[in-house]
Amino acid sequence: MKRTRFEELDVLRGLAAIMVVFFHYTMGRNQADLGFKLGTTGVDLFFIISGFVILLSLEHVEKSGQFVINRISRLYPTYWASVSITFSMLLLCGIYKMDFSDVSIVQYFGNMTMFQFYLKIQNMDGPYWTMIIEMLFYIFMLIIFHFKFLNHLNKIGVFLIVFIVLLTYFQFDNIWVKRLFYGIPVLQFWPLFFTGILFYKIIKRNINRIKYYGMIILCLFSQIILFDYSGRSKYFIDFYEYAFMLIFYFSLFTLLVNGRLKFIINSPSLFLGKISFALYLIHQRISLRFIIPFLTKKLSLNFWLSSAIALFLSIGIATCITYLIEVPCNRKMRKKLYTTLYKRPFIRNRYRQRFDLENEKMGSE
Repeated sequence: MKRTRFEELDVLRGLAAIMVVFFHYTMGRNQADLGFKLGTTGVDLFFIISGFVILLSLEHVEKSGQFVINRISRLYPTYWASVSITFSMLLLCGIYKMDFSDVSIVQYFGNMTMFQFYLKIQNMDGPYWTMIIEMLFYIFMLIIFHFKFLNHLNKIGVFLIVFIVLLTYFQFDNIWVKRLFYGIPVLQFWPLFFTGILFYKIIKRNINRIKYYGMIILCLFSQIILFDYSGRSKYFIDFYEYAFMLIFYFSLFTLLVNGRLKFIINSPSLFLGKISFALYLIHQRISLRFIIPFLTKKLSLNFWLSSAIALFLSIGIATCITYLIEVPCNRKMRKKLYTTLYKRPFIRNRYRQRFDLENEKMGSE
């Protein structure tokens, strides 16, 4: 099957974002028990998607620098815009109340790096905790690509899964194991990223599917085993609920690689997929700190109506970020970085052809 764009992934991104949004809106409320608490696993779906698209991205670059440029231009414009908007809202609130306890320039610039985890700086907004995990995954894949180990990725992936599970399951009380596991947080979710990689190989290459489905089942059980040792889902749902959601996500990808998931594709779902990254980043603090409290306390609206308005406004902000910042800045930044890095004419000419091709695939990456 030769496809360069997978619209199903766009829809799944939108699904993951909406799940996370409603999880945050109902967090700590009785409404969470209506099933919205399961939205805490939306980040797990995002990680599987990231694993899937990483090889799609690597297949269209020739050098490590190109991969770095693609990731930077894809993530940072939207992320910078989201951080800046949230900081501006906090600053305006501080000016209005004459209370600047929530406003920190150090926190703002630390968050702009996306590496605030290692700078020991608090995340400015809740969803940012996953960004360091994504960045570590990209760095790991960059190393694999740079040293030409992609052909050995299956062996590396399985070895890491076995190593992580055995280490955490039998030695988690060891202080050095805890430091390793929490100091390199991508380890907590490696089976999910590797699952995406395996599903991509199934759909793009002529391979032994039984072997790959066997490795995918290994990933599924491994991530379920890691439930008590990874992420934040354990604080909101139980072991069986987490297992159910992972099985659901793995089933969706099984349908995808077999061409049975096209029924979820439509204009509204594609739109949500398009703005999903911005929506994921921008919704939590603005909604829970400003919009919903204002509507419920000042205007005495009920929770559901307030949440619907907050969602509508969050989608509006995310749409503006996506179409006014993400799309144009992505292309301009990518072009600028490419032409700066590869200055020789023949490389630049080759870049122009590749750049046009990559822009067509940007939605899948």
